[in-house]
Amino acid sequence: MGQVNDFGKNSPIDSKGAGRRNELMILTMLRKHKRLSQTELCRLAQIGSSTASTIVARLRDKGLIVETRGLSDRRGPKPTLLELNPQSLYVIGVEISPSYLYIGLFNFVGGMKDKDRVPLGQDHSPDHVIGLLGRHIAAMIDKNSLESEQVIGSGVTLSGSVAHDGSVSLSSPMGWTDVPLRERLSSLLGFSVLVYNNRVRLLAEFEIQPELASKNILYLNLANGVGSTLYVNGRMMSGATGRYGEIGHIVIDPNGPRCGCGNVGCLEAFISGPSLAGRIKRDFESGRAPVFAPIFAANAQPAPEEVVSLWADAARRGDAYSVSLRDETADRFSGVAALAINCYDPDIIILAGYIALLFPDVFADAIRQKMRTNVYDHLLRDIEITTARAGEDAVIKGLAAAVLQDSLSMAW
Repeated sequence: MGQVNDFGKNSPIDSKGAGRRNELMILTMLRKHKRLSQTELCRLAQIGSSTASTIVARLRDKGLIVETRGLSDRRGPKPTLLELNPQSLYVIGVEISPSYLYIGLFNFVGGMKDKDRVPLGQDHSPDHVIGLLGRHIAAMIDKNSLESEQVIGSGVTLSGSVAHDGSVSLSSPMGWTDVPLRERLSSLLGFSVLVYNNRVRLLAEFEIQPELASKNILYLNLANGVGSTLYVNGRMMSGATGRYGEIGHIVIDPNGPRCGCGNVGCLEAFISGPSLAGRIKRDFESGRAPVFAPIFAANAQPAPEEVVSLWADAARRGDAYSVSLRDETADRFSGVAALAINCYDPDIIILAGYIALLFPDVFADAIRQKMRTNVYDHLLRDIEITTARAGEDAVIKGLAAAVLQDSLSMAW
């Protein structure tokens, strides 16, 4: 899902042989189970008591774990419980979008310590974005009085195709092609950088709803891009090249507008946030959408999020143009959702992204209607349709979870 470089270069985790492996194994177990006694660690890790004591002592001396007294109804000493020290190490999550950079600082157990939303403006060039990121990340580290070696890595995501080496092959919303993002950011920041596609946002949902881990999930994200994530039998799918789930680039009209990917008539060219905002502006200028006068009078180039927010308000008030555009968008979206249902057979669909969450009930009803005509054996399927719950922090929270998970697992 992502890439990592030189984990442990600045980390207090043992970097040699069996000691390193055992330390990481214990840290991973504590991350999963939150709090364990040494007896429970021995049982789960299948190691002896003396070995466990040695590992725990090393981790405690490095400040990576802390010990607390547990509760017990039995006479005698209370059990000693081990857990990760939240303030020992930190990770940074970065969401890059055409409108802003969203940066979050998270502790060793995934708790958010700080965040910053940085307006991006009209300059989307890699030089500008990477330079801006470098300055704001350095400022956040300094603001929170952290030493550089306490930051074990940063996770970065954006809408588009990410190669295995952490370069951005193509990002239609950003207008990027073949940008060595991981290499440039790693060099600038001086610590590990992992580059992900934005499917990591599903990990934030697991933090809120652990029961999802037992489901077969089709996660549909409709925002600056249009994408899907599939989680089946306890695993998130990635495909041969990492370009899995690109439903936004299914061609739905060969005579439609050109997409940022270079093809013509992709779903994303019709219903992504930037595409809808562009259409609304053109329709306003031609006199077909007068309800949008306030926003375009105030700003000739408003962010897509601002435009579609006004669109949702107008649709709720019954504006004919806005309702028609809402229903057209729901119809296009539900058609591709039905195709994905036929392919993947989920038992739950999660709607996510700032476009989908403007009209979640309308989109869910449209999918159910389309299932009746476009989905094979629809009467035998029992598919729950719900909405993402992680909120506006979903992406950076998912990134923090991914960095912590991948840094530990990929390091040994």
